[in-house]
Amino acid sequence: MSETDITFEYYYGNQANQFTFYRIPKQLFVNPAFSGLSSDAKVLYGLMLDRMSLSIKNDWKDSGDRVFIYFTLSEIQELMNCGHNKGVLILAELDSKKGIGLIERVKQGLGKPSKIYVMNFLVPELSSITDDENVVHEEVKTSEKGHSGVPELGSQDFRKEELINTDITKTEKKEIINQSINPSHHKLLEDKSKEIDRWMEFREIFKKNIEYEYIVQRDPDIIPEILEIMIETACSKVKSFSINGAQIPAERVRERLLSLNSMHIEYVLDGLNLNTNKIQNIRAYLLATLYNAPKTINAFYKTRVNHDMHGKSRQER
Repeated sequence: MSETDITFEYYYGNQANQFTFYRIPKQLFVNPAFSGLSSDAKVLYGLMLDRMSLSIKNDWKDSGDRVFIYFTLSEIQELMNCGHNKGVLILAELDSKKGIGLIERVKQGLGKPSKIYVMNFLVPELSSITDDENVVHEEVKTSEKGHSGVPELGSQDFRKEELINTDITKTEKKEIINQSINPSHHKLLEDKSKEIDRWMEFREIFKKNIEYEYIVQRDPDIIPEILEIMIETACSKVKSFSINGAQIPAERVRERLLSLNSMHIEYVLDGLNLNTNKIQNIRAYLLATLYNAPKTINAFYKTRVNHDMHGKSRQER
């Protein structure tokens, strides 16, 4: 049966109260500070807030008592019904390095999923303290089972008039006015927007240079990671990078990465597959290999040919 053959029924009586819901903070829609976020990014943030209850249940906290979650790209693709590239873009909108900063991702390496810290959207710069502060905080609470429930009418936490009135309150209007006259907020959003644009620009350039759609088929797990390393390095604001123990100016590293093509990426994969030594820092290893690829690729394949020819001649004897 196709989607067009489905007939949905009306709700009768109190039937709507039998469900659990994901809840997205209202501030993400009414506060101008979040106007640059796409609807997909806001929905994903709501899903991540809901996932926090699982982390609390499993006591997933770091040494500073900060709660983190696990939310893989494949899960995002499934829940958001999107492909790999779209999932990466949505994450980038929320990310602290590439987007607005509502999440912070910490890579663990060795094939482990990244830790994701879901940042509190209620910060002094974006939200003033009001009499309704407790109501706003309730927007991010979830039930003990890990799902957002529907509040009961007339409860202490949600008054009837708050549940019925969907218009912007006077308090929220006051916050919006305060935000609009504060130039620092606009500057913050403008800077974040430029960072995203810069990240997207390098992403498209690198994908074209290395023939991404073709090369990713060779190793769907490693190639996206290599692409991310190239983008993060090109967009980094540091002055230099440590390559094989030497400090190389960031601009030179960026230029070298921009010169890479699909053959260089295949060379990096071949070298990674042939390496039998334990790699302590895989990111540093891949960056160094990418940087050195244009200079070492010919010698690498020449030695492999010599080895194969020598081995063959010995067998013929």
